[in-house]
Amino acid sequence: MTRALLGGSFDPVHAGHVAMAAHVLERGWADVVHVVPAWLSPHKDLAAAPAAARLDMVRLAFAGLPRIVVDPREIAAGRPCRTVETLESLVADHPGDPFRLVIGADNLADFHRWSRPDRLLELAQLVVLGREGWPLDDAAVAASGLPRRRVLLAPEFVRPVSSTAVRAMLAAESRSLADLVAGGLPAPVARHIIDHGLYRPDPNGEHRVPDPD
Repeated sequence: MTRALLGGSFDPVHAGHVAMAAHVLERGWADVVHVVPAWLSPHKDLAAAPAAARLDMVRLAFAGLPRIVVDPREIAAGRPCRTVETLESLVADHPGDPFRLVIGADNLADFHRWSRPDRLLELAQLVVLGREGWPLDDAAVAASGLPRRRVLLAPEFVRPVSSTAVRAMLAAESRSLADLVAGGLPAPVARHIIDHGLYRPDPNGEHRVPDPD
């Protein structure tokens, strides 16, 4: 069984993240996608939703979708985890299963800066999904210095919404459920944000919006 790792802060999870997992499955590049929310230090980003809330939102976003596993291992660790550490843990849990690591086209050029990129490529093939404004072809892979045989490209993929747009929407004073859903949040996630008062503007007038991923 081929497995894929889709990690991120998911702060908050939105329709673009769901589309990424779905596209990998539709292309037949994985039988199962492990969605792994990252743990974030409260000292690093006071504007981020708490880890438990982000995990709840990810579970809501992917609830009922087949072949998706929401994996809390990084949050359970209670500390920042390198992707290579998480991937090694997953491989150990599923010996013999091939793995793929899902990233966006914007991460391709800087992949060599990740922790132990050679080990990551040893453990998994890369699945690189298209992102507006980022070229994604054989030339882009060559420029990254990565071995072409270890990279699968999906330039046809287009994220229906960006994290930046979602965060700007959440910073608005007026946030109706309909507006949040229209802006790219799954309805259960939008309801959770409203019900729990997440991502509210700062009382001092400054919007408390998470930093970019």
